[in-house]
Amino acid sequence: MHLELRHLRILQAVSDYGSLTRAAAALGVSQPTLTKQVQRIEDELGAPIFSRGRQGAQPTSFGTFVLARTKAALTNVDEILAYRPRAGGLAQIRFGGTMPPWVGGLLDRLSELAPDTHVTVHAERAIGSLVEMVLGRRLDLALVADYPGHLMELKPELACAVVAIEPVFVAVCAQHPLARELYIDLRELAGEAWVVPHSDGMGWPEHLHDECATAGFHPNGRYRLSDTQLRRELVATGRAVTACQASFRGDENVVVKPLKDDPLWMRHLLLWRRDSALAPYGQELVQTAMTAHQQAMRESPAYSGWVRRHSGALPGDDLFHSL
Repeated sequence: MHLELRHLRILQAVSDYGSLTRAAAALGVSQPTLTKQVQRIEDELGAPIFSRGRQGAQPTSFGTFVLARTKAALTNVDEILAYRPRAGGLAQIRFGGTMPPWVGGLLDRLSELAPDTHVTVHAERAIGSLVEMVLGRRLDLALVADYPGHLMELKPELACAVVAIEPVFVAVCAQHPLARELYIDLRELAGEAWVVPHSDGMGWPEHLHDECATAGFHPNGRYRLSDTQLRRELVATGRAVTACQASFRGDENVVVKPLKDDPLWMRHLLLWRRDSALAPYGQELVQTAMTAHQQAMRESPAYSGWVRRHSGALPGDDLFHSL
């Protein structure tokens, strides 16, 4: 067997994730298949690269030597693949994110900004995984979020810019007794069944639990899921309520409402590596994301009404002090 680029990516994935199981999931192969591939690579190189145990896959001393050079080699290769000399900018943008409701507008604007650029998209709820993929050069750009009390801590290799700060709203069935209210008091939802997503690893739904506790209750997360369509169906049929982004679209069955006194907030962030081929375009990309977000918010009746009633600086600005 001759050592190939794909073998280096396998080693890097196992190193990044610290586990053959997690690396296999990220690479889209089974754990036994990945184990056999790593063993063949180790046989080719003549010594173990990882030791396996309860702590996962840890580099051996030889593995540390190999992985340092693997990372350097992949960095050079990825920079070659991400850039080719030509007028007009980037060859491709590998974009990843938690996919907020307005991300379609962002992708449209990326295509307008660089019409000859090939854009690939990776949807991922786990924000830590998105950050690691940018650090590991598997993504060029990532759209993530953080929350009051759960702020993003950046590694020095990453550049980050705030795209938007917005309140978190709630969605209820159009027939719900509170659906006609201008605002909904979070305390009035104490007895409801909730759709609560699995943790994104950054602070949601932990921020929701924090604020519900302040309001005197623990949300009954009867439905634990992240699928947007099923969440909408559960709300539309009156089975549950859910916290949602302000740009979440209401319809004849689902009503989106702001919360009284705005207890819940989120911040959208754009990340990229400072040394990537994308870096010279960073601020232009941030402005593109901001424009897409603003357009989506203008099209949201719930958010537009909320802004008119506040008529000034967003009160959430003072909740975020990092970056």
